[in-house]
Amino acid sequence: MQNEIYGPNPTHTLSEAILAECTNGEELCAFWAAIGECDANKAYMKTKCAPSCQTCEMIDINARCPLLGDDAKPGLLPGGLNAMFERILEKAPGNQTENDFQIQEGMTNYTVHVHSRPGPYENGEDVVSKLREDIQPPWLITFDNFISEEDCKHIIDLGYKSNYERSEDVGELLADGSNDSKRSLSRTSENAWCSYRNDCRNDTIVQKIHDRIGTVTGIPSNYSEDFQMLKYEPGQFYRQHHDYIEHQRDRRCGPRILTFFLYLSDVEEGGATNFPLLGIAVKPKVGRAVLWPSVIDSNPMDKEPRTDHEAQNVIKGTKFGANAWIHLDDYQAAQELGCT
Repeated sequence: MQNEIYGPNPTHTLSEAILAECTNGEELCAFWAAIGECDANKAYMKTKCAPSCQTCEMIDINARCPLLGDDAKPGLLPGGLNAMFERILEKAPGNQTENDFQIQEGMTNYTVHVHSRPGPYENGEDVVSKLREDIQPPWLITFDNFISEEDCKHIIDLGYKSNYERSEDVGELLADGSNDSKRSLSRTSENAWCSYRNDCRNDTIVQKIHDRIGTVTGIPSNYSEDFQMLKYEPGQFYRQHHDYIEHQRDRRCGPRILTFFLYLSDVEEGGATNFPLLGIAVKPKVGRAVLWPSVIDSNPMDKEPRTDHEAQNVIKGTKFGANAWIHLDDYQAAQELGCT
């Protein structure tokens, strides 16, 4: 059965299920709509305050978030992942031997270390081969001196200003296509988000670091989620998990393809990022970053199963870090519409 809304000349027909969800989730919805929040905060207002914004049809994620067309520009194409990592190694300033090498504006004199990588191609071997990927190990690299100690302290301060709270995992699917969050016993850290909404992502240093990551990976900074700024006190941890989120492969943002994790502090003891399936543990060090893929080279839509990882218990000191999760498509544009 279909119901019509919006007066005698309706422009939309909605199902009973969508009409049942079309309620104002907050008492201030009408006020927020009156002051322009329906356009200023689309992702929240057009679903959580749908009657006030007259956007009940947007509760249906298929109406709100049509898939990208053929003109979409994915951050990686098949074969692009390996090429990206090879390019990163070639261009790392700290790995150069030439005395006259010029550091690009906005960059640091960082050095790249390889912890895991696929083997070299043999003559005639297909550079985009799923069979080869099952045999060869995935990439895992670290950058030393990627961020200055001063900039690390600045981002830590932004985390406090944005209010660190208990970290949560992706929860149940809601009627509007978004996902709830849930607390988990496997994750005891605290985090804060550095978004445009709280003006954190507009910060000059934050923009500089996003742009630096974009320059290194060759993927525009708007393909990255907002920094998730993290704090681990002694005894806190995040047990083995993977960053790939299954439902996002069918969303406008595409799946997470890369994790660029920034270490903002030293840790006296513990707190390593451990990759149990690879037998590799990366120790925190102020200014260090670690980069790994969540997808495979032959199809950047598909999960790389071997990059499970964990944040090991902090034993002594406090660990500060920040996640930059990079997506296959424009995450910021999708987030604005509530399509992530």
